[in-house]
Amino acid sequence: MHWFPFVMSGSLALASLVLAHSSLAQVEPSGVWLDEAANWNQVGASIPQAPAFEATNLADCQHTVRPAVLPEDEQVEAAGWTLTDSAQIYGDTVLITGMANADGMCRPFAYQVFVFTDGDFSGTLSPIPMNSREDGSLFDLDLYRDGFISAAFNRYQPEDAQCCASRESRLFYEVDVSTNPPVLVPQWPASTVDRPQ
Repeated sequence: MHWFPFVMSGSLALASLVLAHSSLAQVEPSGVWLDEAANWNQVGASIPQAPAFEATNLADCQHTVRPAVLPEDEQVEAAGWTLTDSAQIYGDTVLITGMANADGMCRPFAYQVFVFTDGDFSGTLSPIPMNSREDGSLFDLDLYRDGFISAAFNRYQPEDAQCCASRESRLFYEVDVSTNPPVLVPQWPASTVDRPQ
C-alpha cells in the first residue's frame, strides 16, 4: 500500500500535529492479535462503524481520498469510513480500504481493509482499526486469487524508531464460501520475521 505524504509549514503544521496527537489517541492499535490464533470475523456480521473523532485532518488530506465507484465502496462509506487507496478486485472478491482519520502528514489513522464476496461483506483484515507507523499497521496487501489474500503488517518493538519497525508479520486469508454469506478466515499462524538492519 502506498500513502502519499502531505507537507505543511509553519503554524498550520504544528496545529495539525497537535490535533493529530490529541484526537487520534482515541484508537490504540496493537499487533498483539497477530500472535493469537482467533477469528474475529463472523458469518453475516455487519460492516463495523468507523470510530468517531472530535476533530480530524481529513479536510486537509483530500488528495488521499477516492470517490465511491463500486457498490462495495458505498457500503463502506455508509458505515462512516472515508475511502482511501485503490480497490482490489479478483473474481468475486473485492478489497476496500477505509480510514476514519489521518495524521498531520495525511497518513491514514484508524484505517481498515474490508473484504467482500459477490457483494456481501465477508470480514476485515484486522480485528481493530490500524494506525500508520504503529504496531500491527498494514503495509502490503495482495489479492492474488479469488478469495485468497496475503497481507503484511509492521511489528514495532519498544526500542524501534517510529519510522522503522524492526519486524514484520505476514498472514494469509481465505474466504470460506461454504457459509452463507461467505466469511473471511485467517490462516494461522502468521509468520513473523526480523527485518534486515
